[in-house]
Amino acid sequence: MRRLRLFFWGFLAAITFAGLPPCARAEEILQEITVSPGDTMWSLANRYLKDPQRWPEIVKYNKLPTSDPTIAIAGSKIKIPIMLIKEEYRNAQLVRMIPEVRYKRKNESEWLEAKPDMTLKYEDSLRTMKGAQARVLFPTKEEVQINENSYVVLKPEKILQEIVMIQGDIRASRAKVIMPGGAVVRPRGMSSDYQAKVREDKSAVVFVYKGEVDVTAQGQTVRVREGFGTQVMPSLPPSAPSPLPAFKDFDPTELVTQAAVLPVDPPKVIAAPREAAPAGRSKSVVSENIMVGYEIQLAQTAKFDKLIFEKTEKIGQTFDIKKLSIADGAYVMRIAFIDAFGVRGQWSAPTTVQKDTSPPELVSLTPENNQRFMGDESYCDIIGTVKDAAMVAVNGDLVFLSPTGRFTKFISLVPGKNEVTILARDTQGNEITVRRTVDYLPSPSFSR
Repeated sequence: MRRLRLFFWGFLAAITFAGLPPCARAEEILQEITVSPGDTMWSLANRYLKDPQRWPEIVKYNKLPTSDPTIAIAGSKIKIPIMLIKEEYRNAQLVRMIPEVRYKRKNESEWLEAKPDMTLKYEDSLRTMKGAQARVLFPTKEEVQINENSYVVLKPEKILQEIVMIQGDIRASRAKVIMPGGAVVRPRGMSSDYQAKVREDKSAVVFVYKGEVDVTAQGQTVRVREGFGTQVMPSLPPSAPSPLPAFKDFDPTELVTQAAVLPVDPPKVIAAPREAAPAGRSKSVVSENIMVGYEIQLAQTAKFDKLIFEKTEKIGQTFDIKKLSIADGAYVMRIAFIDAFGVRGQWSAPTTVQKDTSPPELVSLTPENNQRFMGDESYCDIIGTVKDAAMVAVNGDLVFLSPTGRFTKFISLVPGKNEVTILARDTQGNEITVRRTVDYLPSPSFSR
């Protein structure tokens, strides 16, 4: 018995040491489920918890009109800890998107148009087309960014989320990623920030912006810390980690202009090595693979003769160009990495970045606010024109946006007041929301 106790506490300590929360904390994360007609707590426990006798565990987390497990409670919304729910019933949510994004349900062949705030189920697929982007929120509050031309399969797990990459490019924090060829990326700790990318030649790269990740392929594992990356060629193990500037397809703007995937702790500074440099090697050689920071400059021209902004940051620390006290517009940016001895490396090639804080403009919209419709036809068309928008949604449904910014949406009306919400968002995440009220008065004969 003593050996069993030692094993249990050792196992629990190992989980905590690896940065994963113990089960007691994970059970506090709840998933909301809408009860279908005919469902009882008995049937819900059988479906979601694998055992109908566990229905008291549902009662524990919910205030329900009855505690009788045999009475139907259709229409209620209940919450169940994700640690208890069977994998095939765990959900994720599409919290943000720039069209065109498509989804496919498990075991189905048809790709459908995705909608904001829609529920994505276990092993559903998501595809982002050219210029598109999506953000998926898992029950554990892990948010994953899926960039353009990507194709992934989502697997909401108990603690460590799992994403199967078919193609493309994602940005994650705590998700486990399975790449083509079987390469696996596992974050270490809870505050990582990394990018996993599948190239056109089927090779893969992993860039780590914060924390550490383990990359495994062909039975071999390499540990990659912040400021480094690794490459996985088909049928080969991962390469030895190299500084990010060594990769031709590393984009310095990813390090500084991307908003953090999750709130992160203050960055950890990598200490300079204490041991003396081996004979014949300089300090710069010893420290060339230890990047602790970077210097960033913004200017109006590629000559950088007149700086608009200049700052030194630690590796793992990002900044949002929208928060800078500079005018909206295009700027030229360059970055130089700094090693543990304070030596600054070469400047990156100039890159154009954009500051844009202006939301889209709704140029026209019909019907007018409080406009009244009468008669037997209980519907109306929402017609509008928007400027500088990448997507428009009417009452939560994405609508087709023409090259001139025109959109239209057919909606059904109920007697009385009908609320209509129009949301327009640009590629920079700026958005505008307009709400209209439409009155509908059916004819007497129709109302009967």
